[in-house]
Amino acid sequence: MEFNKCSQCGSFFISAGKLCPNCTTKDTTKIQKLDNYIENYSIPDTIEELSLNTGIPTKDLTRYMTENQKYSNLF
Repeated sequence: MEFNKCSQCGSFFISAGKLCPNCTTKDTTKIQKLDNYIENYSIPDTIEELSLNTGIPTKDLTRYMTENQKYSNLF
């Protein structure tokens, strides 16, 4: 276990990873929302439209696309 600073909110936590437990929970919820949207709708032309349709900030969508190969080819 390490003492880390959350890359999202800046709080300190003791655990492995880049995100604190609170932000990890929020991220999981956003990813589930994104997966649900992808399953049920066609992908819009821009990341801004996807953000508007899902309510997920573009900075988070961009991070998901760079960190997770599953989303790397959305656009």
